[in-house]
Amino acid sequence: MLELPLKMSDKRILLIGGAGFIGHNLALELRKLGAAVTIADSFKVNNLLNLSTKTNTTQDIEVYEDFLVERLDRLRSAGVKFLILDASSRYDVSKILAYKYDVVYLLAAVSHASRSDSQPVDAINNGLVPFVNVVTELSSVPETRLVYLSSSTVYGHFKKDSVDETDTCNPFGMYAVLKHVGERILKETAQHTDLNFSVVRPSALYGERCISRRVSQIFLENAFAGRELVFNGDENEKLDFTYIKDLVQGLILAGAHPNAKDEIFNITYGQAQKVLMLVDLLKDYFPNIKLVVKERNQATPMRGTLSNNKARKLLGFEPEWPLEKGYRNYIKWYMERSKQRRMIFNSITQTNE
Repeated sequence: MLELPLKMSDKRILLIGGAGFIGHNLALELRKLGAAVTIADSFKVNNLLNLSTKTNTTQDIEVYEDFLVERLDRLRSAGVKFLILDASSRYDVSKILAYKYDVVYLLAAVSHASRSDSQPVDAINNGLVPFVNVVTELSSVPETRLVYLSSSTVYGHFKKDSVDETDTCNPFGMYAVLKHVGERILKETAQHTDLNFSVVRPSALYGERCISRRVSQIFLENAFAGRELVFNGDENEKLDFTYIKDLVQGLILAGAHPNAKDEIFNITYGQAQKVLMLVDLLKDYFPNIKLVVKERNQATPMRGTLSNNKARKLLGFEPEWPLEKGYRNYIKWYMERSKQRRMIFNSITQTNE
């Protein structure tokens, strides 16, 4: 990772919903930079509590549970503090924020488009309600930077190959609508209060210890298990795939850089690639994989490149992981991990979601 021109050793940082894929990677990097990091999480959304009650035979739950345990082991070893938090409780949020953090990352959400569409009440309770509680508390605390994790889906179906932060948003699906509502509320609130915020829009994330079942993960696990790869989409469909290490760099800059105040940033690699490029990369390691392409049936819009020029100019953001480099790193992690830890996958083909 790039050496960031920011002093983090004296920073007190809180990650609400921080035990997830993004949060645990962010916490580990912040600790390397010397920050005092606290994670506040209910562990109910895409985490240990809800995973332990699942019986879905199409998901490799035992493997994912091991990923989650590994997250916690790494966080404990790094000296990250844990708090159990129901962020839908205004009282509990108020009590935690009374400790006056320098940066608060709001990561709590049902971070999956199809689940947000099928379970909209859960999406509201685990995303919008915590958001309102946090914004209410921090609107009178200008010394605390609130970093809100949004999404590339707020743009809706891309009308051109590349979009930037000045383009009109037309959110697609419940997940995107809730994220866009959050962005609008932040901007309006900041005009009338002392709220200090920054918004990050990522795209097509992938990386180690993810259990969110994005297409990059599902393709890799199907290839690893000898299962057929099924793509429900257009053969020419593109995504701006972003390795977790690049997103973490952008999130740290959004939290600590003075130029990030009251701004929205695309934090992506900044170069869309065909989704089926994943298959080409996988064939170097799994030459016998088979691909089936079916009619598009997804809860996410047709997208492309998210220009990251604004983040480069204002924050010094410099992504380092093109897909051909980052995805190979991800594949090798699975292969090396399987030599050391139990990774037995079921035989049922999983389709991209």
